[in-house]
Amino acid sequence: MMDVPRIWIVTDASVSALWVKVKGEDPHLARKARQLYRDIVEGKYHVALPFHWRLEVAGVIRSFVAARKLSLLEARRAMHWLAKFAQDYCVVCEPTLNWDETVTVADAWGFHLYDTLYLLLAQRVGGVFWTADLRLYRHWYSRKDLHDQVAVAWIGYYPQIGIPLMPP
Repeated sequence: MMDVPRIWIVTDASVSALWVKVKGEDPHLARKARQLYRDIVEGKYHVALPFHWRLEVAGVIRSFVAARKLSLLEARRAMHWLAKFAQDYCVVCEPTLNWDETVTVADAWGFHLYDTLYLLLAQRVGGVFWTADLRLYRHWYSRKDLHDQVAVAWIGYYPQIGIPLMPP
């Protein structure tokens, strides 16, 4: 039997947060994100995460506690579970550009610095960057000059990777 090569992907905190069951979540996005999670665990993808992923996830989980969508105990369990996920299924990467170069790229592309780190990592591994951040996805979609440089996919379309005929 021939092994099928796995694809590299990058996921951001907006996708990872959807793996945690919380009150008021978007059921469609949560279902798609959890399908991606299952596919990762089943070995369909290699996953690269930037060094700051855990901090961003912690910030999202903390906001769930502040909004009373999770208890403090549930939040601690979620953080432990997500940290174990990263340890077991992901490669955590440091940026390859120095900070001046990274800021220059962020300014040129028009993304926040944290988002730019995800984009640069996806570019580096030749993978697809999955996000649930519709603002980020729409901005990338509007920048046709970036489509050949880095692949971005909105989790609402999972498992479709290509550019949709109509953006969300």
